[in-house]
Amino acid sequence: MSTVSAKTMKPYMPALILAGFMLAALAVWLPGAHSDPAPEPPVLKEIDERLSSGSARLSELMQVTNARPLFHASRRPVAEPEAPAQPKAVMKLLGIIAEDGSETRAFVKLSTSSNLYRIGKGETIGKWRIVDIGREEITVSKDGKKPYTLKIGG
Repeated sequence: MSTVSAKTMKPYMPALILAGFMLAALAVWLPGAHSDPAPEPPVLKEIDERLSSGSARLSELMQVTNARPLFHASRRPVAEPEAPAQPKAVMKLLGIIAEDGSETRAFVKLSTSSNLYRIGKGETIGKWRIVDIGREEITVSKDGKKPYTLKIGG
């Protein structure tokens, strides 16, 4: 047998040490063929079930708590403000003009607009149709319903 000197082994020493560590790590980390996983103790299963049911209950309670304002005396849910209703348009007769040889016209204004309209018999403004124009009043029909009379200033 020949003897190996320390000089010839010196370049291989780091690789041999690394190989030794790798073999030790494999022996520790690889599961053995005969080892069965330890059965979960029934106590841990019960605790896990109680925690999951408690989490579900907690999320239900959080929804109720979030819906009720914490710093209000009544603790009732805050009502959403209602959107203001659109104002209903109202037609107002401001005046009537009759020129020689031309058609009689009425000056009307809608409450929802700042425009002044000069209209004649049979014309429409929005939902209103002018049915007839008299000396101091006009007859209008809204949405094709029964006509009614508007007087100047009234």
